[in-house]
Amino acid sequence: MTTYIDFVTATRLLAAQGFNKRDIECVLDLTGYHSKQGQPLWRADRIERLAGRAFWLSRQEVASAMPTSAAA
Repeated sequence: MTTYIDFVTATRLLAAQGFNKRDIECVLDLTGYHSKQGQPLWRADRIERLAGRAFWLSRQEVASAMPTSAAA
């Protein structure tokens, strides 16, 4: 099952991993969002995949921070 997260959740998770405001904006822009009932939601697995490419993180560190239950 695909997990979707909202902007606030995505921002907090990425910031906790050391991403700054511009990094977060870039990750969210590159992963794209889906609109559900007018609210933008991002796929957690896509954010995880892209964020895991940050030179200071291992993919396992990002994966462990991502939510496991669906937000949508």
